[in-house]
Amino acid sequence: MRERAPRISAVRRTTDDEFTREPPLDEIDLQPGERSGHWKHYAPHKWYKQAKIHGKLNNHRAVLLLDTGAEVSILDTTFAREAGCLIDTEITQECVGIRDETYYTVGRTRVKVTVAGNLVYYMHMWVGDLVGQHAILGMNFMVPADVRIDTADGTACLPDEVHIQMIGRRPLYGTRMNPVNVKAPVRLEPGDTHEVLLRPDRNAPFLWVTRAESWVATFVKGRAGRKTYLRVTNIGDAAITLDAHETLGWWTPSDGQPRSRGFVRLGSPRYQQWQNVAYGATRDGEENWIPAEPDGPMTNRPSYPTPKAILRPEPRRDAR
Repeated sequence: MRERAPRISAVRRTTDDEFTREPPLDEIDLQPGERSGHWKHYAPHKWYKQAKIHGKLNNHRAVLLLDTGAEVSILDTTFAREAGCLIDTEITQECVGIRDETYYTVGRTRVKVTVAGNLVYYMHMWVGDLVGQHAILGMNFMVPADVRIDTADGTACLPDEVHIQMIGRRPLYGTRMNPVNVKAPVRLEPGDTHEVLLRPDRNAPFLWVTRAESWVATFVKGRAGRKTYLRVTNIGDAAITLDAHETLGWWTPSDGQPRSRGFVRLGSPRYQQWQNVAYGATRDGEENWIPAEPDGPMTNRPSYPTPKAILRPEPRRDAR
């Protein structure tokens, strides 16, 4: 029986020229429709579809499929004729993977591709019969156009961080998410803290917090009532200033998460580490307390009447 080649995860580098083999840390057998990790717990019913977006081809509204597995881009034949594209039938392309058998395009044409309303690209595309979309934009378009697919958020990211929502995908980062910001600039000395009042939302009940190199945000409850706060602690060795509208956290629904990196959920192991760092850097309010100086001596001082005459010692009586 032929032995299987070890997986890359089972190869560990020991020196510059030697490798050692060890078993993988974990093996997961994914069944059809099964998921694991973050989305298993926070979005168990979320289903992922093809990466399709709305755009325009030669100023005609079209459905575009962003396919990272395709090397070339293909335009539907019927749509190309409706859009008035000039098809060069003397050049064809052999394609593999679209159908069970070898697939041949009918020609080639030059197309104007418009996405996000104001990003325009001119490119050559092969023309062939497609089902379910008007065009397939392969890697020959996505790489030069700097298009990235955010599968978690369900968006296509364009240059300058412009995001286009995919067809059939509900926005993961939308109006239901509320930020927790600093209302006004605050200066914090080393070990000082600043508390920001939290306003929970029924539609976004989960809180995510973040930290920086010089400060950490932790969740605290008020002494009276049901008010809760987000406490910012200066863990550095120098004074810092928190700018106005500095984002300290996000309120999200059960299936949402902040788009920015560096946010963690309350109760996670990373958050527990941040709490320990904040507690270690917090300064006691009475640490630099200086007592007031007393008006007199600290010992008891009896009072004596002021003498008004010359006092002489009494004569000594000899004992008999």
